[in-house]
Amino acid sequence: MNFKVAASDFDGTIFREQKISAEDLSAIKSWRAAGNKFGIVTGRCYPMLTPHLNDFNLEIDFAICDNGAIIFDDGKIIFETEIPPKVLFELVNEQCLKKSFHFLLEAADETFYFGVKENSWVVSEGVRWKNFLTPIDAAQIENLPKKINQMALGFETIEDTKFAAETLNLKFGEKIFAQRNTRSLDIVTAGINKAQGVENLLSVMNWRGEVFVIGDESNDLPMIKKFGGYTVNTAKDFVKREATAIFDSVGEMLKKFS
Repeated sequence: MNFKVAASDFDGTIFREQKISAEDLSAIKSWRAAGNKFGIVTGRCYPMLTPHLNDFNLEIDFAICDNGAIIFDDGKIIFETEIPPKVLFELVNEQCLKKSFHFLLEAADETFYFGVKENSWVVSEGVRWKNFLTPIDAAQIENLPKKINQMALGFETIEDTKFAAETLNLKFGEKIFAQRNTRSLDIVTAGINKAQGVENLLSVMNWRGEVFVIGDESNDLPMIKKFGGYTVNTAKDFVKREATAIFDSVGEMLKKFS
């Protein structure tokens, strides 16, 4: 069967100003009704994505989460990678991460956290997400009961985030990949990013159709470059320079290629 595959970043691309527009929802519905596939590719963990999908009644065919470290098909894991506990323990003791607002260790359905500071979203929004947040002590890292797909951190400045990413990639580049997204820093296993996430999805599902990707931030650049992808008009200039075209919305892109 011949169909097209569209993969959209979430925050800042389809989820803007705390909403998904009616126009985007309509375009996605039409895209899927035509037999095409649509999904989300995000740095978020799955439990932080699905409530928003439910809020806006957005049905998707796949979710590539944690920057490609884990992939879901109808809520079921079809691909995942793991950061070994020993590597996690080494990472959290790195001096360049001491300024992070928090340490989040993200598994498929649960996030373990420690080292939370006042300016962390875990403090301001923790109640909202408490159903999957589990506090731990740093000493427990090597004995966690679940696979950790991604470690997420947050910093006060872009400079601190950039320094941490560069330091970790230089020292641990054979084991992990640290990618920044403004003042957030996400760490996954080496070789994993959003482009590889889309590639792994296509391989596992044995999909062969045309692929359209769209994003707005630095962690979207691998897939934008790999697939000749697109961005939105609210994206930063350095992303716009890499995009094949700029659209007002995800819906506009879907309509263009329907």
